[in-house]
Amino acid sequence: MKKILFIIPLLAGIFIFFNFSEPSAYKDGDIIFQATAGDRGKAIQLATKSKYNHCGVLFNENGKWVVYEAVQPVKKTSLSAFNSRGQGSVMRLKNKVLKPEDIEKLKNVFKGYEHKNYDDAFNWSDDRIYCSELVYKLYNNGLNIKLCEPRKLRDFDLSNPLVKAQLNLQYGNHIPLEEPMVAPGDISASALLEAVK
Repeated sequence: MKKILFIIPLLAGIFIFFNFSEPSAYKDGDIIFQATAGDRGKAIQLATKSKYNHCGVLFNENGKWVVYEAVQPVKKTSLSAFNSRGQGSVMRLKNKVLKPEDIEKLKNVFKGYEHKNYDDAFNWSDDRIYCSELVYKLYNNGLNIKLCEPRKLRDFDLSNPLVKAQLNLQYGNHIPLEEPMVAPGDISASALLEAVK
């Protein structure tokens, strides 16, 4: 019985170590990517030829990791809630260490987008914001870093039946093929980023 009582807290300690050791490698400003479920998310993956369909930016606030993300509405989400939708992969800038003033700039830009509605039409205006647009604009407007080049909607692969169905559902006969867009896959493929080990 004594052995069992000793083993239980030992196992609990091992579980806690492995469960929480990974986020210790994160840094403020890291970009987290994930694949969420559903037809819309799958269509994004097919059109962009990426395993990702969502992304956000990580910050440690009051000792807890949160993700600044554009869902409905644009908001801060706990890392655990974010990961419950699909486990994330994390990347960061290769050749630049973000200083405290850089982090503040990112956060200040976010304040201008926080609580705005999610942009399910993927327009480039600031009236409504979608996930990869938020990440792109935080870095571009806050740090003058262009993570990737925006592409026009027509530049993505729109041939898959699921993609066509989602486009028809969203736009009907008025698909904005010339609209500039940034996809999570475009950002994850950026030459400026590297995976966090």
